[in-house]
Amino acid sequence: MVEFDVIVDGKVQETIRPKTQRLRDIYELLNRRSMGALKRKYGFNVQVRRRMVY
Repeated sequence: MVEFDVIVDGKVQETIRPKTQRLRDIYELLNRRSMGALKRKYGFNVQVRRRMVY
């Protein structure tokens, strides 16, 4: 399963879990509109990191 961590100033603020593991759903989750929303919520020092959970 793929999860995404939202990292602000080196600390994990939020973990995003897609509803399904389909590539199209993951792409829609992380498109530019959602990244813009994350930047509005947390500021400009936002990173999204992918990790695998087994």
